[in-house]
Amino acid sequence: MGQVRCLRCESTGDGLERAPLPGPPGELVLAHTCCSCWEVWRGEQVKLINEHKLSPANPEHYAFLIDQMKEYLKL
Repeated sequence: MGQVRCLRCESTGDGLERAPLPGPPGELVLAHTCCSCWEVWRGEQVKLINEHKLSPANPEHYAFLIDQMKEYLKL
């Protein structure tokens, strides 16, 4: 686990060990998000899934979650 300059909290911290998502979104998170902010996002993601009754297996719902993640993590 290396250090990353996190775009959300604007500090340098421990990065994730591997990309948390497949493809470009995962690589973006890996390069620009610290572990702490990723954990906070995961909690927010659960709230979004529950409030909007989303299914991450649905491509439209997944795209919505990715957009929300990018906005939340300032990617």
